[in-house]
Amino acid sequence: MILIRRRLQFFFHEIRRTLIAERIPQYKERSALLPGGLNTPFPIVVEPDIDLELLFKSHEQLQENLQQRHWIVDVKKVEHDYQVWKNLNKQIAEATARRTRPEELHQWSEQLYSLNAKFLVACLRLPAPLHGAVPETGTRKLLYEYGSQRKSSLTMRSWRDLAEVTSLDVAPFSSFAFGEFAQLEYILLNYFNKSLDAYNIQMCSTVNIVKSFVIEAFGYHFSDIKNVFNIVAENDDDENNVELLHLFGTSTPLGIVSPFIRTNFPKDILPYYVYSIGRNYNPHSGQSSCIELLAFSNEHSQHLLLDDHHKAGDERAKNFEDMLKKSISSSGTINPNEVNLKSNSIDFIYIQLATIITSFYHRLNLPLRVCLSPTYELLSYESLRLTIEVYLPSQIDYVRVGSVSLIDDYLARRLMIKHNSDNKSYVAMIHARVADVSQLSKCVLEASQTIGRGIKLPSVLVNR
Repeated sequence: MILIRRRLQFFFHEIRRTLIAERIPQYKERSALLPGGLNTPFPIVVEPDIDLELLFKSHEQLQENLQQRHWIVDVKKVEHDYQVWKNLNKQIAEATARRTRPEELHQWSEQLYSLNAKFLVACLRLPAPLHGAVPETGTRKLLYEYGSQRKSSLTMRSWRDLAEVTSLDVAPFSSFAFGEFAQLEYILLNYFNKSLDAYNIQMCSTVNIVKSFVIEAFGYHFSDIKNVFNIVAENDDDENNVELLHLFGTSTPLGIVSPFIRTNFPKDILPYYVYSIGRNYNPHSGQSSCIELLAFSNEHSQHLLLDDHHKAGDERAKNFEDMLKKSISSSGTINPNEVNLKSNSIDFIYIQLATIITSFYHRLNLPLRVCLSPTYELLSYESLRLTIEVYLPSQIDYVRVGSVSLIDDYLARRLMIKHNSDNKSYVAMIHARVADVSQLSKCVLEASQTIGRGIKLPSVLVNR
C-alpha cells in the first residue's frame, strides 16, 4: 500500500511539473513588459516609456533602419496600429472627461488591451535609431591599424598546444584551460583592472540571474535566447506562484545593467562610470572571462538618424568620425592624467572611452585593428559599435576582443533609468566590452613565443 501511494505521489508530481509551463505567465502571454491594470491578463512588471512620437516621425528612416538590420516587420501595419492606438487613447481620455456611458468606455478599453498585445510588443522589438557614423556599406570601416600580422602559423604552436584544455560534463559548451594559459589570463585581468583604476572608474558587482522583462528591454523575446539556462522558481506554499528566471554569465550587458533598473541618478553624479569582471558564456567560444564597462550621462547623442534631413553623409557625423579616428590614432601616447571623463556629452564620452580602451591594447604591442561595425552586425539596442580586433596567428585572422557601443536612452526608457525627479529625464548610456580576456590570452600566448626561450610577455605584463 505504501509503495502504491509513493508511486501515485511520484506520478502526480510529474504531471504537476509538466504543467509548470502553463502556470508561468511569460509562457502564456506575449510579453512580460506590457502595461496593464487589474482587468488585464498582462503582468504589471514595468511600463517602458517608448518615445512613439519620435519613433514614427519618419516612415522612410524607420523603414531604412529595419531593412539595414534585416528586421522583418511590416512598418505600414505597425504605423497603422499606432494611429489606431493613438485614437483609442484619445477617445478614452475624452470619454472619461465627459463621463460617457460606462458600456462605451469599457468597449474602447477592451479594444485598447487587444491592440496593446500586438502594437506595443512590436514596438519593443524595433531597433534603436542608427548613428550617422554607421557605415553605409555592408563591410566594416577600418579606422585604425597597428602592427604587422604573421601570415603563416606553420612554425608556431597554437594556444591549445600551450595549454591543457578540459571540458566539464556539467557545462558541455564550456572549456577550461590550465597551465601557462590560465596564468596569463590572470595577469591580463590584473592588467586591465589596474588600468581602469588609473582613471578612477568604479568597479561594481553584477548579477547573473535576470527576469524576462530585462531580456525584452534589450529587444529580445525571452524564448529567443537559446544559450542561457532557464530556471523555474516555485513557491512551496502556493503552487500557482511560479516565476521564470534566466541565468547569464555575470559579465554580460544584462548583468551590468540590471543593478541600475529603476535607478534615479542625482544630476551632480553624472557622468557615472562602472565596470565589472566576470564570466561570460557563448555557445561558439565556450566560457570566457570578460570585463564590461557602462557609462551614464544626462546628455544624448547629437548624431542619431531621427529626422529625414539627418543622413549618413551629414557633416556633423563626418566630423564625429574624424574626431574618433584622430583620437584613436593617438591612443599610443595617451596620458591618463590628461583624459577628461567629466564631460556630460555622450558623444565625447564615446570617443574618450574608445581611445582609452584602444590604448590598453596598444601597450600590449599586438597587431591591432579598430573598425566601425556595419548595421547588420548591430544588436537592437546599439546605435553605433566600434569593434576592437587582435590578430590570432593560428587562425590567420583577426578576432574580436573588445567593443564600444552607443545605446543612448534605448535601455533607459525600458528599464526606468532616469536622472533628477523629472519622469521624462532618461539617461544616455554607453556599453563597452573592455576585453574578452580569454580570447585575448590566446592572441598574447601565440604572439609571445620565442625560439628556445619559451614565452616572452609584453613589458606591461611583466611583474604583474
